[in-house]
Amino acid sequence: MENKTFSFGKVKGMDMVEVMNMETIHANFSGLQYLWGQYKRSTNDTVKEEIAECFKTYAGDYIVRFGKYKGLTLKRIDEIDRSYLENYLTHNDNEEIRIVVKTYLKYNPKKINQEYNTYQQKTYACYDELKQRINGSSQSSIEQVIRILGYTIENGKFEHCPWGCDVHSRKYRHAFLRKGADASYFVCCFKCGEKRNFIKFVCEKRGYDFTEALKWISDVLGITVLNVAHKSVAEIKKEFINTDEEILLEKMMLQEVNLEGFGFNKGVYPPAFFKRGLTVKDAEEMEVYFAGRDCTNGFRNRICFLVRDLNNRLVGVVGRNKYSEEEYYDYCAKKLGLKGINREEQIKEIKNQNYKYIKYYNSQGFRSGYVLYNANRLVNSDKEEIFIVEGPFDVIKMVKYGYKNTVGMFGHSLSRGQLYQIYQLYKDVRDKISVYLIVDNDEAGLKGFENNVKSLQELGFRNIYKMILEGAKDAGEATKEQADKAYKTAQLQAIRYNKKKIIVKDYDTDLKNSFVFFNKWI
Repeated sequence: MENKTFSFGKVKGMDMVEVMNMETIHANFSGLQYLWGQYKRSTNDTVKEEIAECFKTYAGDYIVRFGKYKGLTLKRIDEIDRSYLENYLTHNDNEEIRIVVKTYLKYNPKKINQEYNTYQQKTYACYDELKQRINGSSQSSIEQVIRILGYTIENGKFEHCPWGCDVHSRKYRHAFLRKGADASYFVCCFKCGEKRNFIKFVCEKRGYDFTEALKWISDVLGITVLNVAHKSVAEIKKEFINTDEEILLEKMMLQEVNLEGFGFNKGVYPPAFFKRGLTVKDAEEMEVYFAGRDCTNGFRNRICFLVRDLNNRLVGVVGRNKYSEEEYYDYCAKKLGLKGINREEQIKEIKNQNYKYIKYYNSQGFRSGYVLYNANRLVNSDKEEIFIVEGPFDVIKMVKYGYKNTVGMFGHSLSRGQLYQIYQLYKDVRDKISVYLIVDNDEAGLKGFENNVKSLQELGFRNIYKMILEGAKDAGEATKEQADKAYKTAQLQAIRYNKKKIIVKDYDTDLKNSFVFFNKWI
């Protein structure tokens, strides 16, 4: 008997099972992602009914493309290891995987009706014990796990922020490993405001779910659990199944900044500013100034970006060195009379005399993780688009090219404080607003992209696009033609993450406010 076929769109006349198992059907979407995305977005009842019928009838024929049962159908995996479906695949990071597995379990006549089977009882008890053993490990042991993740850490201090906010700052200054009041370890950065429970930190950096991270950490530390005493799974289930059902946002009102001592002179900018194709008009529109010879603070010889919060209060100044690193060391070598020695020795001597190159310098008290550059101009905007880039120069270029609703992250990933600002701007239109993520063509930019998609989809944004600038490293170096082409060819991202319960940590009042949102699924 032949399988049923679809009657709509790109998949019209195609076999339902074949479509569901296609590795690529459109852009970067798999067949399953395409179907689930159509189900969630389509207003056509026929489309939704056919996709629902496909999942109900053929979910067992879906072929898993990862893990220890890679290449097997759900039906076959069920015969081998039912618990793998119930305890692992139903909690996969990708929403479409969870849905097809849950649909299979719901409509498969062999479904187990009891709430928890014996395997689950033992499994969760084991995971609970692993978690307690990890939290009870020494700090030196946890630091060893962090080193295996690829980070340098000594005595609880990271060489640089693991989220990349301080790559140009002094080493061992901003990011730390600490133990919290609940006796669990956490990683935090005091510059960008990022903070993660240690196990969730591993989840993020390795791409694991919670239980996978527990197993990996335990293997690294040599922790084994034998003869676990029986525990009520109902008491510990939330620790592992619902651990990712909330998204934490952070609200903090930063102190206002006084511009006394900056010595800005109207219309005066260094050659480095104009080399980027920018004009005095561009600078003044975006409140960008140069701290030159009249500057009496640490911002001298820096291009200064004024940062305002959503209430238009001036809460920070970010100063970029007018020199590139190469130009800076040339300048210092000449100033210090070091022309007779090689470059490596020049730089060593320059650093010894406390002239180390610092690309960015922030005003005292400014915490970039709680504000988006240029977000203040979006408060009363009625446009249905927002463009998110990394740095201030990227923002200025995009605004110059007509993309007025552009904001900058001061890094690669959206922090909890920045997500709060986006939520405040668009909380009532999250299902309508189009979010364009402009990806820097480097390893850090591509790595941060998926984290940003995940955070925004969990916050409730559904129309997220990936903009790739061909021939340019970032928006700050792109031409208008390159930016326009990236916009026209932007790739809509499949909806892979559910909306979550939103928890707002308010550092100004020390209160938590919860907002609950619900999704419908098959």
